[in-house]
Amino acid sequence: MRWAILLVVIGGWGCATAPRQGGGVPVYQARLDAAAAQRSMPEGCRLVQTSKQLSMTELDMEGQRDPFHAQRKDAEAAGANALLVLRKQVISRRDPECPGASRITDCPPSFGAWFDVVFESYACSPDALKQLSRAGSPPATTIVTSRR
Repeated sequence: MRWAILLVVIGGWGCATAPRQGGGVPVYQARLDAAAAQRSMPEGCRLVQTSKQLSMTELDMEGQRDPFHAQRKDAEAAGANALLVLRKQVISRRDPECPGASRITDCPPSFGAWFDVVFESYACSPDALKQLSRAGSPPATTIVTSRR
């Protein structure tokens, strides 16, 4: 019986301490078509990689718990510790039953608006990450969307 309890404790400890890839990469958003000064990362952040532009729906970006999980994992694997999502709406909502004031998750089966999206991964110093986490810090349209 003691051996069984010991195995359960050791197994649980191993699961609890296993690092989660992508978990430490916060996500920030800014407008793709904003002036460079409004979407630039603070001093102390170095660009690691930039994705190709792709199209995503509003539902893809706002209808999931962690919509940028794959990109956060990629950023972390490349040595980055911050992800900037640059987005530009190219097609507005077409569903008259889903007004813009409603959350897209309240409008099934609509996909909502379509966006052009570019992902930029950055390696930021601890001071730069603190600056990003404070309200009103650059980029001006920064929104922390996920940090798990």
